[in-house]
Amino acid sequence: MRNAVIFQQEIVQPIKYLIRAKKLCVKWRIRTCMSVDHLTQGSFFTPPNKIHFIRWQPPTPGAVKLNFDGSLQGSSAAGGFIIRDWRGEILIMGASNYGDTSVILAECRALRDGLVAALNYEFSNLVVEGDNSMVVGAFNKEIAVPWCIKTTMQDIQLLARQTQVIKVTHIYREANMAADWLSKFGHSIADTWLSTHCESRDLRLIVQDDRIGRTLVRRGT
Repeated sequence: MRNAVIFQQEIVQPIKYLIRAKKLCVKWRIRTCMSVDHLTQGSFFTPPNKIHFIRWQPPTPGAVKLNFDGSLQGSSAAGGFIIRDWRGEILIMGASNYGDTSVILAECRALRDGLVAALNYEFSNLVVEGDNSMVVGAFNKEIAVPWCIKTTMQDIQLLARQTQVIKVTHIYREANMAADWLSKFGHSIADTWLSTHCESRDLRLIVQDDRIGRTLVRRGT
């Protein structure tokens, strides 16, 4: 078109060129779609990662939610738990230093400590969440219980039978940040700590973000 205007001295017709440009655009889109279809049928196509929007979900009114987690620093393990009501208010929380042990046993002991606290405070309608899929799967009898947590898991099952309703589910770490903070705090104490009041500014911010529905993005399957 440009050469025709310069060398053949054709009159510029904007409408004509606009129509031709649209036709070329349509052809390009068709070829692009065909290329994508061809790629998706082959073995070299990798679908994009799924996007998950993660947030802590409060329990229904009348129930309480127990979140637990374990932490490992070197060879020293610790654990923590937090129990909140449907408004996201802290009812009881705790942390423990378990010393030289495995992180999976620390996770189990944190769950057991949380159940003991719940029963001591007469919270029987429980929803329980943790980010260790092995511990959750072992409790729900979806996998064989690893020998290293067998005794502790038996204690957990006995405690669970003393509750009216109990549901244990796996969550992503992004929705378990309060329990994660407490499990790391457990490394700074000598034994066991329990409280109904949050004095840490960092933990207060996490709990507040959970209460208002802070949502985080996680990419992956």
